Amino acid sequence: MSLLSALLSPGFRQAASVLITTGPAATDIGPLAVMASNIELRVSRTEAAQGTITFDDRRGSDGRWMVADSGIFTRWQQVVISADFQTHTEEIFRGYITGLKPALPQNGGEAKLVIELQDDGVALSREHMRRVWGEDAAMADGDILTELIAPLGLAVASGSGIGQSSRALTQDGLPIVFLRERAKANGYEIIFAKGEVWFGSMRLDAAPQATIMVYAGSATNCLSFSVADDAQKPDAVAFDLAPRSEGATPITETVTPDLALLGTSPVADEGAGLGTPSVAKLTREGDETEEETRARAQAMVNEASFRIRCTGELDGTLYGHVMLPGLPVRVDGAGDRNGGLYYIDKVTHVFTPDGYRQQFEGIRNATGDSDTAGAAPLPEALSAITSLF
Repeated sequence: MSLLSALLSPGFRQAASVLITTGPAATDIGPLAVMASNIELRVSRTEAAQGTITFDDRRGSDGRWMVADSGIFTRWQQVVISADFQTHTEEIFRGYITGLKPALPQNGGEAKLVIELQDDGVALSREHMRRVWGEDAAMADGDILTELIAPLGLAVASGSGIGQSSRALTQDGLPIVFLRERAKANGYEIIFAKGEVWFGSMRLDAAPQATIMVYAGSATNCLSFSVADDAQKPDAVAFDLAPRSEGATPITETVTPDLALLGTSPVADEGAGLGTPSVAKLTREGDETEEETRARAQAMVNEASFRIRCTGELDGTLYGHVMLPGLPVRVDGAGDRNGGLYYIDKVTHVFTPDGYRQQFEGIRNATGDSDTAGAAPLPEALSAITSLF
């Protein structure tokens, strides 16, 4: 039995195993699991989660292919993939099969079937819809989301935002595209995971995920860790609003970050002594409302404040958990400046014959560890650059 086959077997207790179920009843794929040679799942807080499962397929004496002809994997079949750590199981991905790619080379022993996957949001890309929301009375974006996802059996995640309320908001396109536009208009994230949809602001004050341990002796779970610190992003964003009445003076507003700090020193502190703050100019788009322009400017400057990006790789078995995007995590062992809380941006989960790896990217808007004890909650803090405006 190959190592990946062992990883796919619940009886293997020395490494995390992977569980694959299909269909509304979440049926285990059974003996076909041992034929999987590679599983890669890419989850993100800003893009749809996608992935592939590669099977080493085999042709039986009856001419049928064991995986491709099993009837288990079909277009738009539901799939759930989880990591089993023996003491507990955590879901990694939930969505649909969006593509099947059999490869049958001259050497039949090298035949493969690649299954392509995308998260639950892809089910909102099947029908072009034309509709005017809030035609009779103002309707909140959160209520529009609830109505659009209800036929899929999805729920809005607890703590999500209600968004803006609009009259006569026109949708002319795919629901998923429309919802992502509304998320952008509110400065929200939209993340499909575990049968729910998060539609809200960055969850910086959520409970941190399991700690990433760097250079921690036998407790080390991080195989590599690096940091990139980008100084060339704006400290503030300015935008112009047309006069509210004829003859009035146009309004110019400047917004600065309003998010909690993941550290002790805001990124804007470094460079503040130059005298001239770095300010980007936002152009108003089409007929967007004043509220939408302001929300978009706030989202833009908040995103720009996350100038520090870490990348790394975890041994999934030693980490013992599934790292998720859109939630904070603490890094221990990276030093006073680079240690502390990061907000997870992307994670790629990979199961191969070498084991289970999690390749992650995190962002932060400050340096220093604001919680060396790992227990105190994050304080609400504004960027130091605010005082310049």
